[in-house]
Amino acid sequence: MSLEKSNYKLIYKKSNKGDFILLKGNIQQEREKVLIRIGGKNIDKIFNEMEKVLKERKLIEEENSSVNSVRLKLNQDIGPIVGGFLILIRRSREPLEWIPYFDSLIQGNKYLGSKEVLNHIWFSSIDISDSINKKLNLKYQLNPKVLDSIGAAAKIIAKKMWKIME
Repeated sequence: MSLEKSNYKLIYKKSNKGDFILLKGNIQQEREKVLIRIGGKNIDKIFNEMEKVLKERKLIEEENSSVNSVRLKLNQDIGPIVGGFLILIRRSREPLEWIPYFDSLIQGNKYLGSKEVLNHIWFSSIDISDSINKKLNLKYQLNPKVLDSIGAAAKIIAKKMWKIME
């Protein structure tokens, strides 16, 4: 499975069950699917900071917003990198603590190789999930156990390679 020609959307939604961030994408002309969903405390602050950085870098277009949601279309090249970052923070105890690093990680200047690592995290998650989910019809394209495992590995890379959050 390849999402390289995918269109990515970063969405913030408010609901009765809590607020959450979705990353959606369409796979080679297929309909748009939820790829990652994260929620929890401070999710609004996390989204707002990510949106601010992406707007400053001119990496998004605002699609449509309402009282309960904000939809942002990501540039194709940044979609997998944002996806890799979401995998990194997805099961973190304090995901808000990762947000100050977001801008530097997606640029790849301060933390050498970070863009490539986040990109590989994203595509590795897709490939592994695809092989595990072949016979299953899941609501989400990416397997949560795969995301948990790769997210844990990504945190180790960030701590050891870039000395983040030590």
